[in-house]
Amino acid sequence: MASTAPAQEREWLLDAGDEEAYLIFGVPDSDDVGLSFWCVLRKDMVNLYLPRPTEELRTLKGKEVPVKLTAGPEAVTFRGKLQLIPEGVYSSVEVEMAADHPILAAMRESDRLRVRAGGGDELIFPLYDADLAGLIDLCRK
Repeated sequence: MASTAPAQEREWLLDAGDEEAYLIFGVPDSDDVGLSFWCVLRKDMVNLYLPRPTEELRTLKGKEVPVKLTAGPEAVTFRGKLQLIPEGVYSSVEVEMAADHPILAAMRESDRLRVRAGGGDELIFPLYDADLAGLIDLCRK
């Protein structure tokens, strides 16, 4: 008798090594990443990494992409760096911000993060169980 296995859902995972720390929203033990934050330890900067289908990003012009982040009442638009991988299924947009940026504080108080990169659809990521405080502590000087 065959049965179906439930699909794994994305979850937040904080991981730190000797030089970098990562807060990843994805499926554990897989390449499925919806969004991640990372930093070089004690450098006071946090990077947001947003993988998107290459076909979606291919239409964007230039190396910089507007990335709007909204958490609670706080909204900010950054100039994200486009990493287009023409032969790949996925490419990415990356944003760098100070570890004390107000959007990070707003994310700690909000239950979701809204992200819009370029002219693409707005993506919504849940923030419950996201250890942003742990990541920011690792990233701060």
